[in-house]
Amino acid sequence: MNISAVHIATGVGAVVSALVVVLGLIFDWETWVWLPLAAVLGPTTMIVLRSMLLDRDTAPTLPAQHSPTPAPPAPPQPVAKRATISQLPLPTREKDYRFLFSATVSWLHDPQVPAMGADLGALAKQNVIARAIERTRQYGPDEYALATVELNAVLSERITLANGHYVWASEVTLTLSDADAKRLERISELRKQQALWEHERAHEIGVRDYLGNEVLRDPGSAVTWWFARNLDKPDAITITVREIDNLRRLTRAAHETGEPAPATPLTLLSPEPPTPVEFNGGVDPARRLATAVDQLCKNTEPEVRTTLYRRLADLLRVHGFAEAAEALRSPGDTTESEEASTEHGTDEPGSAPVPS
Repeated sequence: MNISAVHIATGVGAVVSALVVVLGLIFDWETWVWLPLAAVLGPTTMIVLRSMLLDRDTAPTLPAQHSPTPAPPAPPQPVAKRATISQLPLPTREKDYRFLFSATVSWLHDPQVPAMGADLGALAKQNVIARAIERTRQYGPDEYALATVELNAVLSERITLANGHYVWASEVTLTLSDADAKRLERISELRKQQALWEHERAHEIGVRDYLGNEVLRDPGSAVTWWFARNLDKPDAITITVREIDNLRRLTRAAHETGEPAPATPLTLLSPEPPTPVEFNGGVDPARRLATAVDQLCKNTEPEVRTTLYRRLADLLRVHGFAEAAEALRSPGDTTESEEASTEHGTDEPGSAPVPS
């Protein structure tokens, strides 16, 4: 087979060289063109063709392929068991707040490995809860969303409890109780309000410092500030000159540091003596008041007149006009002492009873 390949390659090389010579003679090529070309192309073609034929002959023959033997069926995979943890309080970074942890715990036992003597479900829950607590302690109560994302990633990893015993968790959620959520929302709102108040206070202090230490430092600074604020107006100079006196007074008032005058101590006055009853033309004013009462009560019941007399007398007595109150008593009106004496059968207090 190798000899035939050599002969074929030699013949093809000779044909190529002869073809180049014929073409050179037909087209009247220069001798120095077709002669070297024929001498190079013929041997080159022979060498290349011989190499190709030899490689083909020496290539190994692949054995006939047989259909693979079907693999034996795989044994059935063990089914994972599951349990649910619902609303379990877990600690947070803050001492007084708790996350409410919920998850689906899964565990798996390889049937080819001897089973454990302990309750695998309880061990699986304990393992998941311990890993969850390790993570939740790193988060504040207001970061429950971020903690939920991390716990889902961490607890979804299958952990080996023992040889052939695996545990993991899914559907992990962290929430807060309604009371804690409202409390945190209130704290956050107060914190924002405090920050806003501090910014407003700092702004107010800055404005006061600017006005007191720069604008109203002296009348000249105040006039310059006012003039600069009105430069865009055509009558800026007139406006500024008109306000010079006001700016001067404003500057003086801004730098006044006077202290308030001390409070005047209270003076205790002795009560004035009651005004004595004055008589006008020999007529007692109390009698004139009694006459007026009689005229007002002319058409009323006697009890009404007596009550009015008594109330006016009490009023005069309260204001220190005891003498006028005694004079105002209507005929037949008695004082409390006289009534008491009458009830006990005496004319005057302290007198002996009248024998019957």
